[in-house]
Amino acid sequence: MAINFDEELVRVEYVIGEDTITETITGRIEVPAEKPDILRIIDVKANLMDVEADIEDGGVNITGNIEAGVIYVADVEEPYLPQPVYFTEGQFGFTNFVDFPEAEPGMNVFTDLNIRRVSYDLIDERTIEITVVLTKFVKVTEYRQIRVITDITGIPEENITEELLRIEDVIGENTVTAVITGQVELPPGKPPIQRILNATADLGEVTAEVTEEGVVVDGNIEAGVLYVADVPEGEFQQPVHFLEGEFNFTQAIDVPGAEQGMTVFPSLNILRVSYDFIDEDTVEVDVVIQFFVKVTEPKQVTVITDIVSDRVEVERELLRVEDVIGEQTVHETITGRINIPAAKPDIERILEANARVIEANAMAETGGVMIEGTIQGELLYVADVPEDEFQQPVHFVEGTFNFDNFVDVAGTEPANNVYSEVTVQRVSFDVLNARTAEITAVLRKFVKVTEFVQLEIITDLVVVSPAVEDECPPSYVVYVVQPGDTLYKIARRYRTTVEALLEANPGIDPHNLQIGQKICIPRGIIDARG
Repeated sequence: MAINFDEELVRVEYVIGEDTITETITGRIEVPAEKPDILRIIDVKANLMDVEADIEDGGVNITGNIEAGVIYVADVEEPYLPQPVYFTEGQFGFTNFVDFPEAEPGMNVFTDLNIRRVSYDLIDERTIEITVVLTKFVKVTEYRQIRVITDITGIPEENITEELLRIEDVIGENTVTAVITGQVELPPGKPPIQRILNATADLGEVTAEVTEEGVVVDGNIEAGVLYVADVPEGEFQQPVHFLEGEFNFTQAIDVPGAEQGMTVFPSLNILRVSYDFIDEDTVEVDVVIQFFVKVTEPKQVTVITDIVSDRVEVERELLRVEDVIGEQTVHETITGRINIPAAKPDIERILEANARVIEANAMAETGGVMIEGTIQGELLYVADVPEDEFQQPVHFVEGTFNFDNFVDVAGTEPANNVYSEVTVQRVSFDVLNARTAEITAVLRKFVKVTEFVQLEIITDLVVVSPAVEDECPPSYVVYVVQPGDTLYKIARRYRTTVEALLEANPGIDPHNLQIGQKICIPRGIIDARG
């Protein structure tokens, strides 16, 4: 019976390695000359900017900047100046090399950096030292087109070893950067804007859909503006206010080869936020977003890993891929309470509430993933002080509360690998009493469960035909060309060279071998297995 086989060309993401590291970054920012000295720091926030990851021989070099913003009470000579709250910002850089011995320039790198903690020290009235704890997830891969043998006939089934491989056939990926612009307007009841202290932006719900030759990403941005109100002279009121609003965006990204029904993995990062004062009721917010999308097509491929037969000679290749078990996205609402410390005054009004994930651990269990973590809630509030006691009434307080949640992913086992993203999508608050506020955070949790697979697969084979004595000189035997044969394969099988075969067969066309064609092979180079 003739030996025949089926083969398939797949493009896989070959895993070179991955690692997660934690790093502490410290830098200083100075108050610019046009702003007053610092009396007391109200709040410090930090964001990642301009992050780049470059593949080098032996690893990945990660560089970037920390942009820190400080809201503070100014040390002014006039104690009854209505508005001594100011905002200042600055940047400091970081660099880190992550070792991957097999990494080479030209490979792919995926990074996920998150700020986990921010702390500060007031060095002097014009200098703040800021410490940021970063976690960095780094994964190095290489796209490879691999020819796999998926089926073979003509050899007894018991002599063939197969394995079912679940892979993501990579169609393509793309990264684009776009500026999203929206306007935030004052709602009724809030005083007009005199001066903007700071503007922030967070990503809300994001969806991505694969279209023909591309991906469309839809989402919304939640913008916040901290501002100084324009109050009439002689009328004292706390002039610091917070304004928020949201606006939508749609971004089309080209991915050649993409088709509806394929799978897309989107990753969005806010690179920069700026603002323009339009009028006393309107602020325009510009958000620079980096969009990354990867389109894949899940496939189940039966690959041949071993053949026991003296009728074929095989070519093997080591395959290292992630076998995708499953992925899931869920939303969860977490509620926690923040109590005002004894040293701080009562709450009159909350200006702004924020929440961020400072720790998240994902563990594979039977049937799913357990996610445990900690949220840090933050409140910027106006203090309730007696009318005859003037003091700067803007204060900041924070507190932590824990969460845990089991995410169902069928087929998960404890030994599997988990990649997770936990982000805060929406924050709201309630003032329970003068000393307690309740923060509600909506979390988005994405988990992907994989199993690292490393195995040798058969990528090619040479069918060995019995040598017959015919049409060749006495010192030669005849080889009959089989399906899939090339002159190179035949030469390799008989441990000779293409040049030697051409010399022995001067009339053949090496680029146009025909099935059944006979080739003369010198007896002296035929291996015993032939």
